[in-house]
Amino acid sequence: MRNPFRRNAAPSGPAASATDTHLADAVRSIATASGPEEALVRLAAAARAVIGSDGITIVRRDGDQVAYVTEDAISPLWAGQCFPIRNCVSGQALLARAPIFIPDIAEDKRVPLNAYLATFVRSMGVVPIGRDDPRYALGAYWRDAQPIAPIAIERMMLLADAVATVIDSTADRSAGRQVA
Repeated sequence: MRNPFRRNAAPSGPAASATDTHLADAVRSIATASGPEEALVRLAAAARAVIGSDGITIVRRDGDQVAYVTEDAISPLWAGQCFPIRNCVSGQALLARAPIFIPDIAEDKRVPLNAYLATFVRSMGVVPIGRDDPRYALGAYWRDAQPIAPIAIERMMLLADAVATVIDSTADRSAGRQVA
């Protein structure tokens, strides 16, 4: 019998159970990190498998630029490189404090195609990490131009929220506020 409460976008079967377990393990691991740096390392280690993407990056805002601090991808992307914050989709997501999902990079004017055409990336999503003033972003990339699966979006948001909680609680402790 079909469960009426099951979401249609969620995968089912043994693979779904394994992915759900990976998501739960990743969120738990991030939540128990000793600080933001460790939480970001744990995010980088888990994100690609949990999201089901062909690549991930973690981006840090540095003034008017973004720095691609780490990646896990099927081929090299931009680790170690910096770009002007306004000329980069990750930077635009940080400035807007909102996620950006692009099903086909060739069809979206926000994408600086010269930076992408030499890569496998054909669709992407970027989620800012942090609530009030996000300093980091999680990017996920796919080799096919396609709509981003709702479950991938949900998982990106959950992972970003887990890291944001660690960042915010560290900031609260640094400011002398009590964290419950």
